[in-house]
Amino acid sequence: MNYVGVILGPSITYDEQLDELVIKINVYKDIGAYSGTEGIENVEAVKERIILNSVNILMKRGIKGLFLYASDEALRNRLFRNQNSIT
Repeated sequence: MNYVGVILGPSITYDEQLDELVIKINVYKDIGAYSGTEGIENVEAVKERIILNSVNILMKRGIKGLFLYASDEALRNRLFRNQNSIT
């Protein structure tokens, strides 16, 4: 693909006070992504990694560029502040 567009939905938000991403696993819609997590000790941490890994893969698909949108306003504002520092 030449370009890719990724929408960061409500399962990925930004906490301004802690200055970090917050992954809301209970809001993530692709429940099929969680198959095979039964019996794992720290299931929530594994689910967070699944979400972050899928976003990581999608963001690397574009050869010429990436269009990124965040549904969470705080995350969108943070991305806007940092857009010029990414090369």
